[in-house]
Amino acid sequence: MKIRTTHNSIRYRLRKSEIDTLKNEGIIEESVSFPSGHDLKSLLYISDVITSCEAIFDGNSIKVSLPTETANEWINTNQVSIEQYLDLPNGDQLHILIEKDFPCLDRPNEDKSDTFWELADKSADSC
Repeated sequence: MKIRTTHNSIRYRLRKSEIDTLKNEGIIEESVSFPSGHDLKSLLYISDVITSCEAIFDGNSIKVSLPTETANEWINTNQVSIEQYLDLPNGDQLHILIEKDFPCLDRPNEDKSDTFWELADKSADSC
């Protein structure tokens, strides 16, 4: 799972095998370890008790949950992304974007075997 963050925005890009794991296990997790011994974890999971995307930060983990119906539609179709804006207490919004990972044609050494070639723009010369 590739994760990109910018101001009030989290973007996930999942490869085919990761989407299979999400479908079969209901959760996918990534972590980054730091020399201090702490880890930053990011979890994406499917929940049958919610009706819209939710996001929680608990001090060391970013947890994004998707409603079952939304997740299943995205997983089982050619739908490329799920996008959600969540209201923040200060009046801003948190932007959540979850995408199927496309091959980056401008990175010849990157392993592209587990990406969504069939959905990618064939004329594009970069990600």
